[in-house]
Amino acid sequence: MSKINEIPDFQAMWAQTKSDLVHIAATEGLNFFQDTFDKQGFTDVAFEPWKQKSVPDGYKILLHTSFLKNSVQIFDKSDKRIVFGSDAEYAEIHNEGGTIQITNTPRAKRFFWFMYKATGQIHWKYMALSKKTHFAVKIPKRQFIGESKTLLNIIETKFKKHLTKEFKNIKIKKL
Repeated sequence: MSKINEIPDFQAMWAQTKSDLVHIAATEGLNFFQDTFDKQGFTDVAFEPWKQKSVPDGYKILLHTSFLKNSVQIFDKSDKRIVFGSDAEYAEIHNEGGTIQITNTPRAKRFFWFMYKATGQIHWKYMALSKKTHFAVKIPKRQFIGESKTLLNIIETKFKKHLTKEFKNIKIKKL
């Protein structure tokens, strides 16, 4: 038999609500960052599309195998912060942009010849015939993960909706 003056366990309710909010933030963040691959750009305050490929190949940018998209994960999760990241070795250079050095090995030369025959683009032929031992390749910034005001607004809206629902569910028996 329940007591008429039973007071809800607000501490337990807050602990559960806090856990729910962390889960909501983690799920929304993961979905948001993975969606950048489908949208082909990153949204902070406004949408910033990625620079297009110099050689179109019929695939969306960074989605040829979806490995990078699927590597986005939660590294750390607590009620104070959530850390998202990718364990793909080339994630950082794509997310931030930069220059990489390619060693011109016999295997690389075969690849350059293959690309020249496949695309007909003359720069592949020059790379295959080059006497250089290294090439510097500039990778454009194609951010897919990072701080986003849009994401924070999405999470805030979800939090408000969840908290409103939780407060409506509190049943306090009147005396």
